[in-house]
Amino acid sequence: MLPKIAVAVVSDRTMVLEQFGLTENHIIEFEGFGAKVTELRRWICSGLNVTQSRPELSLVVWDADQLSPECQAVLLKPMEELEEKVQLILVVENENRLSPTILSRGVVENFSFKKAVTESKWSEVRKCWSSGPSACISFVDQMTKEEAPILLEEIILKLKTGLATEVNKKRLAILEMAMTALSELKQTNINHKLSLDNFLISSWRMIKVNG
Repeated sequence: MLPKIAVAVVSDRTMVLEQFGLTENHIIEFEGFGAKVTELRRWICSGLNVTQSRPELSLVVWDADQLSPECQAVLLKPMEELEEKVQLILVVENENRLSPTILSRGVVENFSFKKAVTESKWSEVRKCWSSGPSACISFVDQMTKEEAPILLEEIILKLKTGLATEVNKKRLAILEMAMTALSELKQTNINHKLSLDNFLISSWRMIKVNG
């Protein structure tokens, strides 16, 4: 079957798997962030061999948009020659980080998940962008480590929704900044308050300068 490119911003990966009727026991997974070409080549060869005899298993690459161009090139031939009974899913937050040749070989599916962040939080973010650095810092001081990625996910969803009606360069730039901040929180030990402060103040500055 055609490879799937699942576009989703979500903390709980099981929510993505559920969209495909899968559980963690039914996947052979690979982490895209920081992956090396040799590791990916070994994984894809092994995974394709296993699924020959166990078609109930699916191949899933998490954070596929974090793969280097060299790693993405490794996937091109397997994606093009994927057998009908094999399911390959590339999970990404931003499909635009994938090469055009990868995108052309898969079916892009967008998923949005209801978050625990309320509209009041989104209103606070907008107040931060209106008021400036002191408001940003004050708002971030109230955020817990667990709330930080959820907030960024909601901001990303809000920005993406706006792009559906109007493509705005400033909105695109802030969206990219939010995705970068979310990746930092998920994949490094960066202080969550520092990351949020940097994002909100940098995006406020961009909004102010560009009017």
